[in-house]
Amino acid sequence: MQQCEYFLVQYVPSPGAQLRLPIGLILLDASGRLVQFGMTRNWRAIRSLDPRADLKLLASLPDYFEQLLAEAGASNMDTGTATGQPRPASKDLRPALARMAASGRGAVAIAIPQGVETEDPEREFDRLFAEHVEIRRAAVSRSAPRAGSRRWIQAQLRQALEHRRLWDRLRRNIAVEEFTAPGDAFRIDFAYRPNGITKYWHALSLEHDWNQAKVLSYTFGRIHQRTPAAMTAIVADTAPELAAAQSCRRILLDTGIALQPLSGLDGFLEQVHGEIGPIA
Repeated sequence: MQQCEYFLVQYVPSPGAQLRLPIGLILLDASGRLVQFGMTRNWRAIRSLDPRADLKLLASLPDYFEQLLAEAGASNMDTGTATGQPRPASKDLRPALARMAASGRGAVAIAIPQGVETEDPEREFDRLFAEHVEIRRAAVSRSAPRAGSRRWIQAQLRQALEHRRLWDRLRRNIAVEEFTAPGDAFRIDFAYRPNGITKYWHALSLEHDWNQAKVLSYTFGRIHQRTPAAMTAIVADTAPELAAAQSCRRILLDTGIALQPLSGLDGFLEQVHGEIGPIA
């Protein structure tokens, strides 16, 4: 088995946006040398996510990254297809990519690297490219979530969890019928259990999910009667003067559900990471 790591190239629709669309992937071997690099050349998903996207910038991105990697040490690279067929690089690319990831500015960003173990790095690249770029891009293209909606909040939360490598360490889509009534189809987004207390999270739009806030409040009340538990609603940052948001907020707070705005998600997830502990 070989240890590799990959960097996602992401489109950022606006400064500070949590939701980012993977548009390319760079795979390095254990020594930091390039295994393969590829970028999509189909920008339909980005236009669905951001109708104001700069089409000239998008068209220039594949060539730009080819040149960037070549200057960093990936000489003689040929990426004529969507996934590319480069020849082996001769230099450790990690420092250059780490600098790009740390800068975090502009419409295009490099995500922090993710480790992967594989017997066949070239085949692993194809799998990763399909999983992170093609599938995610197609999903956005089919239906871009409306800013502030539950789906939009869920997408940004998933991005943040993957970024911190917490996605696979949480329970997801938790059934609640054992606490409410047989056949109850409602499911809570996430849960984990540090120190004997089950902590639940659920994405919710304060502006649009008034009815779901009532369901969540009822559900949490029934759970709390049976077992030590805490509930947090992950919400967008909403103007305080919006009456609908104020009403929804009151429903949640009155039943002991905490509110976690996306703007403070980094600190919240840092605390969660500390409770769950390091990856074994």
